[in-house]
Amino acid sequence: MSRYFPGIELLRNLVLRFRILTPKLIGPNRSVSVICKSERKRYEMEDLPESSGLDLAAIGTRLREAVEATKLSATDFAEKVGVPYSTFRAYTGGQRAPGAELLAAIFKTFSFMPSWLLTGLGPKRLGDSLPSQIDDDFVVIPKHNVAASAGAGAINGDDSEAQGLCFRRTWLKKRGLQAQTLKVIDITGDSMTGKLSDGDQVLIDMAQTTPRSGFAYVLLQGEELLVKYAQLLPDGVLRVSSENQAYRPYDIDLAKVTDVSILGRVVASTHEW
Repeated sequence: MSRYFPGIELLRNLVLRFRILTPKLIGPNRSVSVICKSERKRYEMEDLPESSGLDLAAIGTRLREAVEATKLSATDFAEKVGVPYSTFRAYTGGQRAPGAELLAAIFKTFSFMPSWLLTGLGPKRLGDSLPSQIDDDFVVIPKHNVAASAGAGAINGDDSEAQGLCFRRTWLKKRGLQAQTLKVIDITGDSMTGKLSDGDQVLIDMAQTTPRSGFAYVLLQGEELLVKYAQLLPDGVLRVSSENQAYRPYDIDLAKVTDVSILGRVVASTHEW
């Protein structure tokens, strides 16, 4: 096993480029050690060059915010994470970059996310929900605790929001999608096998409720949520069909049946292999 700890700027770049939350890399169950040049104290790291790209003042501000959230004095906070107060004061003052081992200690002791301390992105503490906007490039689309059936039908249950999925704003713009009209839900069943699989998550555009041939939609039929192809026929008849040919298409006369509505079009999906 390597004795070297990932550099602080490497951790920052992993967060910014790939949205990897740093606890996956530095804890909480991994033993930590670091080799420092010269005979410095265990937790003292060399200063990064000014060209490193780290915003030390912003990191210091977030460290002070973390201290205030614990309602401890800065001296007590520093003691609990194992650094001398004079060293910790240099971090909070924006004079030095905190080392990866210090970030791991803060995470293990107080659950503050290293990714947030380094960049200001993502949840502040472990267990916090993601903010609605991570930064200028990404947006979090809320996920709802309901499942739409790609089968005979799933009963519409709890519609509360869960932690969402992150999408690039440029990806949404290229497809003409607006973040405020999008939702994420789960898929159950096999009627759309070939296009969608049981367990997939789908991105729904709630602004697209007029059925067009060849597209999949989320339908609310009574108390059941369905993911199906929908085609509007003459005389107000809605034809509902599946990708799986074992499920026969059926028609709904919208003039006679009032408890059917199209909630939105499926515009993207995730799939685990």
